[in-house]
Amino acid sequence: MSNLYTIHPPKSDLILLFEVVDEEGISTWGGESPEYCIQWLNLSPANHRVLVSAWDSDEEDAHLVGQSLDITDIIRYASL
Repeated sequence: MSNLYTIHPPKSDLILLFEVVDEEGISTWGGESPEYCIQWLNLSPANHRVLVSAWDSDEEDAHLVGQSLDITDIIRYASL
């Protein structure tokens, strides 16, 4: 059993922040819950988007890791 191989990477220690933003990029909701994010997006006007970003901690001095990603289309297509 010592030669088992896995293709799944270990879970990252990064903190994911989900944000619902309006057409001007102003956040109307933000948090760590993807479920609440989807609920908020469904209640928002059609021009709102979802951004997800990764942070190295959930402390006040946290640093953004990489760039935020717009996952609105993924959420909308998955909800069909």
